[in-house]
Amino acid sequence: MQNRRGVDSFEDIRQTALRLEVLRVLAVVVCLVLGMRLLWLQVLNHENYTEQAEQNRVRILSIPARRGTIYDRKGRVLVTSRNSYNIVLSREKGQKLEDKIDLIVDNLKVDREWLTRRFETAKYEPKYEYIVVKEMATPEDVAWVTAHEYDQPELSAIEAPQRLYVHGQFAAHALGYVGEVDKKELKEANSPFSEAKGFKLGDIIGKSGFERYYNDILMGRDGERRVIVDSRGQIKSELSRIEPIPGRDVYTTLDYDIQLAAETQGDQMQQGRGVIVALDPNTDEVLAMVSRPAFDPNAFSQRSKTPEGREEISDYWENEDRPLYNRAIQGRYVPGSTWKMLMAVGGLSEGDITLENSRLQDGGLQIGNYYMKSLSHLGSPEIHLAIVKSADGYFYRLGLKMGIEKIEKWEKNFQIGQRTGIDLPHEIAGIAATREWKEKLAVMYKNPSFAKWTSYDTASASIGQSILGVTPLQLVRYIAALSQNGQMYTPHLLLKVMPGIDRFGNQQGELRYDERNKIVIEINPKVAEKVKKGMWGVVNEGGTGAGTKIEGFEIAGKTGTAQVASTARVGKESKDHAWFVSFAPFEKPEIAMVVLTENVGFGSTFSVPKARAIYEDYYRRTRGVPTEMAKNNDQ
Repeated sequence: MQNRRGVDSFEDIRQTALRLEVLRVLAVVVCLVLGMRLLWLQVLNHENYTEQAEQNRVRILSIPARRGTIYDRKGRVLVTSRNSYNIVLSREKGQKLEDKIDLIVDNLKVDREWLTRRFETAKYEPKYEYIVVKEMATPEDVAWVTAHEYDQPELSAIEAPQRLYVHGQFAAHALGYVGEVDKKELKEANSPFSEAKGFKLGDIIGKSGFERYYNDILMGRDGERRVIVDSRGQIKSELSRIEPIPGRDVYTTLDYDIQLAAETQGDQMQQGRGVIVALDPNTDEVLAMVSRPAFDPNAFSQRSKTPEGREEISDYWENEDRPLYNRAIQGRYVPGSTWKMLMAVGGLSEGDITLENSRLQDGGLQIGNYYMKSLSHLGSPEIHLAIVKSADGYFYRLGLKMGIEKIEKWEKNFQIGQRTGIDLPHEIAGIAATREWKEKLAVMYKNPSFAKWTSYDTASASIGQSILGVTPLQLVRYIAALSQNGQMYTPHLLLKVMPGIDRFGNQQGELRYDERNKIVIEINPKVAEKVKKGMWGVVNEGGTGAGTKIEGFEIAGKTGTAQVASTARVGKESKDHAWFVSFAPFEKPEIAMVVLTENVGFGSTFSVPKARAIYEDYYRRTRGVPTEMAKNNDQ
């Protein structure tokens, strides 16, 4: 027994020693692990974790830049940016954004659907560590956020300028509208608003019109604040601040008074669709641009985050009359009889008719199996009467005498079928009456027999029908060039950019539109005068533009009927479009204008009165004629 107890005691001592050895080894291993971890944290990865620790207490907050103000040519404000507040949500690590939806929706009256979509895209937000959850916050919203800054420190109110279109839909298609840059634009390498060019989700950019074309000038650059926050996200102090660079202010060529008169006439468009464009023919500066139906740009800049605003915008996109579509530069129409001055200039310049002998037969004409109708039967008029009375038969024969080669030449001279180069996005080129275009259309419609150019095509093109398709801007530009005996310019809306710092931080002086794109069409002044005198007769010698006549203010013009190419619409919407092109005063033109009223019939009935109202307003204001005296002169 004694020996047995001795053996047990020895075994106990051995087991205890073994346990101590294991503990010692474990202690060494733990110390080695801790040491290696400390080495990793404090030496090998020191900079990385120092940066993370710094980020946990330092926040970068954006200071939105004011977008540049847009003026008319006389300095009257058309678009500005007004002070407002945005409610923003700071982003915390591990934060579940969906947990905040009810709180924000219930207390800040934010649209739930919009906020949900906003949070879904939050992972694409830029380096700035907050999400805008409400724009244009009310004083009540700001007060609620301020009152709950302790229990909801992640919410705060920051100043943010908001785009305001002072006169609503006034010049909407010319000015355009703004909105947030979308993910597609950010990711596309060729996008002017890509991440590679410094843009980020949440940036407000020009989406259409002047706002988009001159976005880099108008946009400015956001500033930033570096602030220290506590563990709850509350700002404790500001480390540094970079002030935002505001966008540069811009003067447009638009004239508020002419635009207002055009807007008034646009509101009276029968069927609610049409275009009015006025240019200064001496420079091709755009004085007014109206497209109907129109839209209110404030829907995008101020109401897009509300259910009502989203419904309004949805209506714009879904409306079959396409209110967002700028008919002035995107609508393609048959020019009808407004085309006849181009034919007259071409015929006189090429010698197919002369100033001394311009007589041709009028009346209907048989071409193969087709009989070309003519409402006029003037015998053998000369060119002046043919323009005044819009003699189709005369121009059929003039076109056939000229031939398609010469017609194509004069289309090219006046740049028909080409973009004008106006400083607006999405301008279309139109279609010229050429053999090349007819072949393209044959391929497009998979009809090889359509490709051949015929005498019928030539005669039809000579009165502004055939395959022709021009934009209203192209048409008024050609009339403006004729009024200037062949001097033509690039139409433009930019007048000047005021001095300032650009969005890249460089000081810039005043910038004016570059007039280098002047084009000279070789027209004998006597030829131009002869054709212009025919337009004068349309208004002043009993032609279809007689309704425009104003005593003391001589107007030259030409009506036209544009056939509706598509038969998809029936009834009233299948009626012809009504044109009236003009310039005034006759001897020294100051304004050239086109009025197009869609689907109504004759230009003399529907477009001439609208042009007259605009000219009368212009005459009264620029000549200091009281309204009553202007009315008496008209009687």
